[in-house]
Amino acid sequence: MNEIKLLDGAMGTQLLESGLKLPLPIWSGDINLTHPDYIKKIHNSYLDAGADILTTNTFRTTPRTYLKNGFSFDIANIRSRKSLVRAVDLAKKVANRNTIIAGSIAPLEDCYEPNLFPGENCANKEFRELSLWLQDAGVNLILFETMGCWLEIKSAILSTNDLVIPRWMSLVLKDGNRLLDGTDLVKVLSNLLDSDIEMILLNCNSSNTTDEAIKLIKNNWTKPWGVYPNVGISMPSKEGIIDKKISINEFIKQVTKYIDAGACVIGACCGSNPYYIKALRALIDINTKTLCHRFMYYLCCCI
Repeated sequence: MNEIKLLDGAMGTQLLESGLKLPLPIWSGDINLTHPDYIKKIHNSYLDAGADILTTNTFRTTPRTYLKNGFSFDIANIRSRKSLVRAVDLAKKVANRNTIIAGSIAPLEDCYEPNLFPGENCANKEFRELSLWLQDAGVNLILFETMGCWLEIKSAILSTNDLVIPRWMSLVLKDGNRLLDGTDLVKVLSNLLDSDIEMILLNCNSSNTTDEAIKLIKNNWTKPWGVYPNVGISMPSKEGIIDKKISINEFIKQVTKYIDAGACVIGACCGSNPYYIKALRALIDINTKTLCHRFMYYLCCCI
């Protein structure tokens, strides 16, 4: 029986619903320093909902983002690292001894515009720097998420091969067969299998796209995999805002299919809140009890 781990839900959505302004390009990156209690409260709400994995609020805590926001080169590096370290500390303060802390790293530019990839040299340097900062701060794993550019994915992997903690890679797709940049998903899976990436996930995708991609994953991927889809009927805006959400009941129906297909990690992305995660916790617990009953019945029949 595979143990299913529950990832937390959206951070940006919850910050926006708390009334905070998240102007681009820095978005939620500086909130760790300016409003740390908000971050702790959101982490705690997901932990109370039953999450096994807390994702650090480091989606935009990069020197590149701070430079775009008008900071000098030196201050951008100092403040981005300070915010990143604070983000890890805030997650660790809320976590219990069984909580997994995932250090989030996003595409260096816009996660919905893979054509903005800054190039191999810049990407190698920046991904390595961010990953080492997160590792030194004490995360349990690196989660590259919302990755839709194959060249950027390769840079993220090659520049961090000597890390001593696990790396997960989460993909955002154009459709059920292609990355957001159009790269064939089977090609991506084949190359990732040859790397030391321990798990792939799908995030920030619609249910239909996720359904189609999972068919390819089941036929072309032999390592653990997971999903944390959006809860929106359409894709989110650049600010992470979802106009129309599917109901929790409908979301649970979708995720049930992913569990049945073999997902080892489930969660929710843009638009979600602790209520969605609490419902997923109940789904996992019911699924685990059912499997245990079936297993015990099998053992009894074999004795």
